[in-house]
Formats: sequence, structure tokens, C-alpha cells
Amino acid sequence: MQFPQLITSDDKRVQLKVGPRRASLHVDRKRLAGFDVHHEERLSTQAAHRLEELDPSRWLIAVVQAAPDARRILREAGLSYATAAGEIYVHAPPVHIEIPARRQLFGSFPRERPSSFSLRGSRVSRWLLLNSNAEPTIGRLSAEVDLSPSVVSRTVHGLADEALVRVASDLGDSRMRRVSVPDPGRLLEAFTQASAGRRISQRTWDIGSRNPAKTLEALGRYALHQSLPHAVGGLAGASLMLGTVEPASVDVWIEKGDLATWTEGLDAIPAKPAPGTVTFRAIPDPFVLSMAWERHNLSVADPAQLYIDCSGAGERAIDAAEAIRREMHW
Repeated sequence: MQFPQLITSDDKRVQLKVGPRRASLHVDRKRLAGFDVHHEERLSTQAAHRLEELDPSRWLIAVVQAAPDARRILREAGLSYATAAGEIYVHAPPVHIEIPARRQLFGSFPRERPSSFSLRGSRVSRWLLLNSNAEPTIGRLSAEVDLSPSVVSRTVHGLADEALVRVASDLGDSRMRRVSVPDPGRLLEAFTQASAGRRISQRTWDIGSRNPAKTLEALGRYALHQSLPHAVGGLAGASLMLGTVEPASVDVWIEKGDLATWTEGLDAIPAKPAPGTVTFRAIPDPFVLSMAWERHNLSVADPAQLYIDCSGAGERAIDAAEAIRREMHW
């Protein structure tokens, strides 16, 4: 989702015009304040602390998504900001305006995906992100992601056309081409954007647990005896990877055909999201489950998938997404 160029109050009296470099505030068609603009896609608390050094009389922060604590930090620093959800906080004495955000669902509209991020082709970007220091050949990539060399070659060259990967001759054998990732952060953002529009089949269930720890224990015991492919995702998966996140419920990626086996074996009943519930999500590409990591006797979604899950889960999960990014040096 892009940042809107114009944000208005419901009664249209307040208008905030935001451009690439400058923003201006108008009330009743009178210009009351102007700012230089600092744009952020997702604002974590750590990023907000870095912005505290900016001159509040000069700058306005334009952010697509911001964690609640990140917005609090900006307000305490006296920094004006606006969000893509329509929230406006302008502190430019004697002007002070606060307009709450409109309700908005992020990621609800499909986005165009280039062929290099097709469902199966995305395996290439995923593997490269998880092994960003490697410089594999097309042949090795083909074996790692279980795709033909021709498919991998087309995917890699599509990524190279977007300057997301670099393809160069091997120093020891000029006939061999190696693939590297010059900027993992850019590849991650493109991969995340391409994944955001995919429709996911999911449903929430009550398995008799009242907290996520008990839910994870039950899932682990059942998966161990049934050998069912799965990957704990979302904030629950991030908690198993980082150890510092506290989820309220549990998301699990499974193969679509296994849903009945899971729900019958766990005596699950349909429910609404609540503490301790589990949401089973059908993984679009079952191969992704083979890339899961093992943590505490559970299969946990790979860090690239956890980042996608958390970055699209709303403001509460932004800090978890940023922590995953730091952990993986993306």
C-alpha cells in the first residue's frame, strides 16, 4: 500500500497534502504549516527512536504502518506524523491537530506479481534470502528448490533484471554462473510485496487450550505422532525463533488436505480468534513446509515466511518483523 498524497478529515475541513519531499497542512483552505517529509514503510519502535533526533519544527513523518509504541514515541518527541490509515498528528505551535485513523485493512487488495515471484518461482528468492551469503550456481539452486534448471534460470534472470540479484561468471570456470544477493533488504521487500496479494484459506479452532504455550505443546505432541508436515507461523513462530514475543494465539501452516486430520485428532471445534486458539492456514506451495526450521520439537516457518506473516499482521507485529530482519541481517 502506498502513502496517499492527500489526507482529509471527515468534514473535509482539514487537509494534509503529502508529497515526496514536502507536506502542507490546510484548515478551511488556509495553509497553516509546512514540513519536510521523511517517509517510512513500516515504523518500529527502534526506528521511531532514531527519528527523535529530527527537528520537530521542520519534519513530518509519513508512514504506511506504525506500531502503537512507535507513534507514542513520535508524539512524545513532538514530531508530527501521518499514516496511510488517515491518522494525522500535527504539532506545530500554535497549531495542534489530532485526527484518528480510519479503519483500514492492509493487504486486502491483490497486487501484480512479476513472473520472478510466481508461486513456485518464489522458492528461489526464499532460498537466497535464507542463504544470503551463498553464491550458488543455477544447478545448485535447481536442486535446492526442486525446480528445473530452465525455470530457475528464467526466475534468476527476472530477478537480475530488477537488480535484486547479481549473476556473474565463476572465477574458476567462466562457463559457470553464480548468483549473489547484493542487497538482501531490497530482495526481502520485493518478495514480501509479491506475497501480500495471495489469497490464503484459513480457519480458527478451539482445541481446549487457554494460552498459546499449551496450544503449542498440544500441537507438538500430535504432530510428533502423526508426522504431519506443518510450520508454526505468525507471532507464535516468531516467539519460538526470538524468544521475546508474546503471541495471544497460534497460527500454523499446513497442507490443505491435512486439515481434517489435524482437527479430528485434536478434537477441535470452530471458534473465533481468542487466547489459546489455533488458526490453520493452507500453505499455497507445500514445498515451503520442507524449509521449516526445528525449534522446541516443533516445525517453525522459515524466517522469510515469519517476516511476511508478521509484516502483514497489523501494527502489533511490526516490531517482531523488524526483530526477525535484524536477526537475519537483511
